[in-house]
Amino acid sequence: MSELTSKRKKYVREITPTWWKSWDFYKFYMLREATALPTVWFCLVLLKGVFALGSNTFETGFVEFLQNPIVVILNLISLAALLLHAFTLFNMTGEVMSGTTGIKADVIKKSLQGLFVVVSILGLVLAFI
Repeated sequence: MSELTSKRKKYVREITPTWWKSWDFYKFYMLREATALPTVWFCLVLLKGVFALGSNTFETGFVEFLQNPIVVILNLISLAALLLHAFTLFNMTGEVMSGTTGIKADVIKKSLQGLFVVVSILGLVLAFI
C-alpha cells in the first residue's frame, strides 16, 4: 500500500524570542517569575551569615557587609520582589481554592494576607527581643 502524502508545506507559526512582550499579561507573568532572582540573592546573603556565625566573624565581617549601601539596595529589591510574589500568590490561591472549597475567593485572599501580616509582625517582634 502506498502512503498518501501531500505536497503542500505545513504551516508553522513563527515564534520570536520576544513574543511575550506584546501582551501585558505575559509581561507581568515574566516579572513575577523573575522574582526568583532577588530571592536567590537573599538566600546567598543568609548563607553568608550562617558561615559568618560558624567562623565567629558575624559581628565584624557580616554586619559590615550588610551595611554596604549596595547590599542594602539589593535587599530592598529582594523585599519588594517578595511582596509582589506573595501578593500575586495569595490572589491566585484564592481563585483556585474557591473553586474546590466553595469558600469565596475574597475570603481566602484576605485570610492569607492577614496571616502574612501576623507572621511578619511576629517575626519582627521576635527579631527585636
